[in-house]
Amino acid sequence: PRCPAAHRWPFSEQFVLCVLSLLHCCCCLVLEVLWLLLLLLLLLMLLTLPALAEKYEFADDLTGEYLYPEGSDESTATYIYRYRYPQLVGDDEIAAMFNTTYAYTADDTLAFEAPMNAGLTDGAAQATIIDVTYEVTCQTADYLSILVTKRTKRPDSESTTINGHVFALTGSRAGEIISLPYLLGILTQDGKVDTWLQDRQTAKADNCVRELVWAEIERMMKSGDVPFYDGLTFEELEAAFYPEEDFYLDENGDPVFYLLENTVALPEAGILLVPISLETLLDEL
Repeated sequence: PRCPAAHRWPFSEQFVLCVLSLLHCCCCLVLEVLWLLLLLLLLLMLLTLPALAEKYEFADDLTGEYLYPEGSDESTATYIYRYRYPQLVGDDEIAAMFNTTYAYTADDTLAFEAPMNAGLTDGAAQATIIDVTYEVTCQTADYLSILVTKRTKRPDSESTTINGHVFALTGSRAGEIISLPYLLGILTQDGKVDTWLQDRQTAKADNCVRELVWAEIERMMKSGDVPFYDGLTFEELEAAFYPEEDFYLDENGDPVFYLLENTVALPEAGILLVPISLETLLDEL
């Protein structure tokens, strides 16, 4: 039987097909727009990440020298102190704190250390020459690591010392030099950690690093590659090595610990470097 006219489908088959085709085209257009937006977002992220890592550019170095006696030049001085420290471009708080750190270091040396040591060279036939330079070992969005090297050339000997400075670029400690516990997350930048717990964790981290460094020393002892002092003990390493401060970051952001000349080995061994990845340290903790 034929259906009553009131219940017949009011649209033709051709009209329905046109509507469905139009809906399909609209859906495809929306998907294409969403896809393009996603690609644009990914592109912006890729462009932003390098910008964050290279946020701070370096300005001209902070340089200077101190000659003794007063009025002498490099050909007549008995004491020559030269320095070159990094400086950042910008007038924001982080750049200002970074620049002030090295400006203060230079001023303090020129006012106290250099004059005091220079007086010991009175009448010397050859000059004592000290050169302080630096190297950028790591720069990320979170950290900037500077390795300061001080080379001293005396009439009868030469020596080299290094100091690692890891600056935080984010958080409440931004612009300051941080220690290993902050890098490992044991000490938080907002200070909201139980003091007793963080002291225990810091001591545990120190001991962990010393044990890993001692294991490397034992390996080098067996190989005979390094002239360590006879009878060197773990306790002597503890007295000469401070893991919280004696490190810098490599290009991957992992700490490189250092043992200065004449601490655990003969001077000819130079400075000993022991890289340990953050992953290894965190696993040990």
